[in-house]
Amino acid sequence: MPGSGARLGSGGQQESCWDLLPAGRGVRMEEPGSKLNSSWSGIKLSQNTGIRIRAPWNRCEYKTLHQLKLPRKAMAAAPHLNSDALREILECPICMESFTEEHLRPKLLHCGHTICKQCLEKLLANSINGIRCPFCSKITRITSLAQLTDNLTVLKIIDTTGLGEVVGLLMCKVCGRRLPRHFCKSCSLVLCEPCKETSHMPQGHRVIAIKEAAEERRREFGTRLARLRELMGDLQKRKAALEGVSRDLQSRYKAVLQDYSKEERKIQEELARSRKFFTTSLSEVEKVNSQVMEEQAYLLNLAEVQIMSRCDYFLAKIKQGDIALLEEAADEEEPELTNSLPRELTLQEVELLKVSHVGPLQIGQVVKKPRTVNVEESLIETAASSSASFREPDFVQEEASCTPNSSPAKPRMPEAATSIQQCYFIKKMGSKGSLPGMFNLPVSLHVTLQGEVLVADRGNFRIQVFTRKGFLKEIRRSPSGIDSFVLSFLGADLPNLTPLSVTMNCHGLIGVTDSYDNSVKVYTMDGHCVACHRSQLSKPWGIAALPSGQFVVTDVEGGKLWCFTVDRGMGVVKYSCLCSAVRPKFVTCDAEGTIYFTQGLGLNLENRQYEHHLEGGFSIGSVGPDGQLGRQISHFFSENEDFRCIAGMCVDSRGDLIVADSSRKEILHFPKGGGYNILIREGLTCPVGIAITPKGQLLVLDCWDHCIKIYSYHLRRYSTP
Repeated sequence: MPGSGARLGSGGQQESCWDLLPAGRGVRMEEPGSKLNSSWSGIKLSQNTGIRIRAPWNRCEYKTLHQLKLPRKAMAAAPHLNSDALREILECPICMESFTEEHLRPKLLHCGHTICKQCLEKLLANSINGIRCPFCSKITRITSLAQLTDNLTVLKIIDTTGLGEVVGLLMCKVCGRRLPRHFCKSCSLVLCEPCKETSHMPQGHRVIAIKEAAEERRREFGTRLARLRELMGDLQKRKAALEGVSRDLQSRYKAVLQDYSKEERKIQEELARSRKFFTTSLSEVEKVNSQVMEEQAYLLNLAEVQIMSRCDYFLAKIKQGDIALLEEAADEEEPELTNSLPRELTLQEVELLKVSHVGPLQIGQVVKKPRTVNVEESLIETAASSSASFREPDFVQEEASCTPNSSPAKPRMPEAATSIQQCYFIKKMGSKGSLPGMFNLPVSLHVTLQGEVLVADRGNFRIQVFTRKGFLKEIRRSPSGIDSFVLSFLGADLPNLTPLSVTMNCHGLIGVTDSYDNSVKVYTMDGHCVACHRSQLSKPWGIAALPSGQFVVTDVEGGKLWCFTVDRGMGVVKYSCLCSAVRPKFVTCDAEGTIYFTQGLGLNLENRQYEHHLEGGFSIGSVGPDGQLGRQISHFFSENEDFRCIAGMCVDSRGDLIVADSSRKEILHFPKGGGYNILIREGLTCPVGIAITPKGQLLVLDCWDHCIKIYSYHLRRYSTP
């Protein structure tokens, strides 16, 4: 059986064997003319395992698999493992159990046989002066198993993977029994000496030494490697040149865009001055006409008083007695009460006379010129110099006078210019329908800190959740037992959820105001409802989440703002009135906890269907988390601008307020330091919700277009129109 020095195969005139060395050096091989038992071709060896080769002249040398110069491709294509031969090595010959590193650890007797530790303990217990080998009857005189050494080769075979494949690769590819020394270039096979003389040389094949063939193959691979490295260097040069051209183009794009922005600012300043002059002229005409109308109204009021007095006089006459009535003279003259009223009114009628720019106004056009770049030449230095010479200028604010008495010849704004945003349309998401990712009259929008988008899809009675990859899930209110009975009895489908507004707090709870039963509901991300509150709420509408995790809800008909504390397991644990307001509807808050809410009743004049969810506010109030009222933005937030129907609000990372006016079809921006700007003027039909993503994109929910429109949102220096 296998052990230290156990011969595993023999044949031919001279016997050769493979010995499993106890020192763990590997396999000792005696050549030549040996016929190795083919069942041992499946023994697994690692690449660092040593092979001891014994030549007929008894010269021993140790080699590793790396020193034998075996090709890696051949190592990968290893033969299948011979399970019978491996079982003879890895099993104890007494108990027939496989060797392990603990209880069945292989131990070497002095005779060379290998037996497991468990069987040796039994043999040692039944003998007095040592262990008698059950195979050769030799006695190993020991008193403890600790005196026996482990068969390290068997342990290494147990511990190593892939040894059988490597051992099979070491043999001659013709006979599979001898160590190869030659390589046949005609057949691409490694051969031993007898196979070379008997099979290949008589056929005229070209056979050379393995070392010579390996060196030749290395030189061939070295030539290919040098060629590939040269090609890689050329590709790197081309790539660097292309990157330089790309940087140069980007710098040119920025320069052209900055030139366009300068011209655009000039035109907007001209438009602002023109608007101011136009509104001043219109105000003068309105003032003159108002004076004429007030004078006419005054005369009409005098005539009305005189007529009323005459009516009272004749009434008193009618009530007199007959004799007293007849005694008075009947020929009393009737005064002309309306003679003093003018027959005609001289008013000034106004109309708009368009001057120049009858067609669309264009600031400039992009002129394309052909440009040929030779990528063979090195453009790195050229591109680097052009990129270094180009410096992106800041959008320096220009001074302009904003006083009423400023003349048109001084178009400069004050030093305290306002930082505003410029928005450019990117794409839109969604369309009308009831499938996932489609909308039907959406009314509210919210973006979480992780970038998830929540949409209150009112027409489809659901809340839709989106991620950066697209639609994620939808949330609907599961009908209760009574609802199920009503549905089955009436045979009709009642709406599960009619959301008006949606938000999510820092704890991952989704707050929804439901117009179906005038309640506030709180859901988890899985769609499980953890709270439903109706107490003291008349018509809850807007909802926002404070940084502390509390929810703020506006009650339109009750005229109050409520603050709710919700626990995931207990529901609503606390609620209190934050402040009172006039028809508060839409609400949002900033990172500091300041709450902004709309007040009053603003109507969208195009809302011909009288959809109540499209009614907004016409002024904005604010309140702190402690209930103290703060900044107010009135109906007329500037001299010539006003709110018409505020239908959505949000606050950006700088604390600036962004407002969606559905009647104006515009998105307005109110910086924290004061002033205002119109971010989006075109492309919207009925904006009802607005939010900013963590990556700085502006999302606008267009109700009548049934989609979300995405705009860029970059900070720039600009002046208030």
